[in-house]
Amino acid sequence: MASITLDHVSKVFDQDGRGRGQRTLAVDDVHLEIADGEFLVLVGPSGCGKSTLLRIIAGLERATEGGVYLGDRDITYVPPRDRNLAMVFQNYALYPHMTVRRNLAFSLRLRKAPKAQIDATVDRVASMLGLEELLDRKPGQLSGGQRQRVAMGRALVREPAAFLMDEPLSNLDAKLRVTMRAELADLHQRTGTTTVYVTHDQIEAMTLGHRVAVLRNGVLQQCDSPPVLFHRPANLFCATFIGSPEMNLVGASLRSGVAEFAGVRLPIGSAAPAGPDRDWVLGVRPTDLVLPVGAPGAPTIPARIDLVEHLGAQVHVTFSLDAPPVHPDVTSEDEELEVAATRSDRAVWTAELPDGTGVAVGDELDLAIVVERLHWFDPVTGERAAGV
Repeated sequence: MASITLDHVSKVFDQDGRGRGQRTLAVDDVHLEIADGEFLVLVGPSGCGKSTLLRIIAGLERATEGGVYLGDRDITYVPPRDRNLAMVFQNYALYPHMTVRRNLAFSLRLRKAPKAQIDATVDRVASMLGLEELLDRKPGQLSGGQRQRVAMGRALVREPAAFLMDEPLSNLDAKLRVTMRAELADLHQRTGTTTVYVTHDQIEAMTLGHRVAVLRNGVLQQCDSPPVLFHRPANLFCATFIGSPEMNLVGASLRSGVAEFAGVRLPIGSAAPAGPDRDWVLGVRPTDLVLPVGAPGAPTIPARIDLVEHLGAQVHVTFSLDAPPVHPDVTSEDEELEVAATRSDRAVWTAELPDGTGVAVGDELDLAIVVERLHWFDPVTGERAAGV
């Protein structure tokens, strides 16, 4: 096992692969220190650079600038086969003509390990992953979850310094993904091997990662534990990317401890950010909009319900404010199209209420705001206000 350091890594792709034509900055000066035994998740939207970073660690791509270290060893220019890293891919990458046993043993056979060692290692890993009854089957005779366990087993038998996983659960159905997440977490707890895991699924990121690194357009936005990411997002992008439903946003003026937006005056007292009166972007998590009975004395806002979604233990209610919507800074054509497709002249908010709340479309009710958990962002830079 070993730590991994990305030392101010950048990656530029050119159009023709020969240093000519249009150049695309895929990774922009990313510095990350991944501790020995840590489970770090790289998360972000498509095209954010997370898979490119993983491939740079693996040696499948070479950094244009910066360095990669495995422990104290500089591996920036070391061939992939000599890095002692194991990758688990989205597509399993199993040999269809080989049995599970032979798939698991393949890398050990390439190393010309003694047969007794190969058999003992394969049996140990098969027992760890619950594959004992499947060793004589071929991949075509296995379910998706079983094939994914074999793919992880192929990585485990190598006893690598670190695991690199590129969206390994994306081909599985929703129920199996939940099961496999639990198995991955248990596997990491037992092996303690440093793991870098790429996903676009924030639920996977928040449930698996010791820390989560959020990327956007090749730039590292924030790297923190899941609770810190949720409760103290560094900027508007992290605030809206992490959390489902996403954080509610609205432009608000703050004057003498009172926030004003959409005709609402919200007394917040000591929950206000430090400094002179000014305009902010105010953020409220859907879980921090509650029925007044659950927060006696809390300030309220009026809501006319436009949509009700029953999700079992929760009810999501959607309503609009008489204020323009706020979007994180748009920095790519894809994001411009996405924003344009959903653009409205009114901010749309969501509240997450408990099951059994008797509410229907068209109802008017007051919702209390938990002011101690408000979020404040600079409307120009999008950065979180200091000290809150």
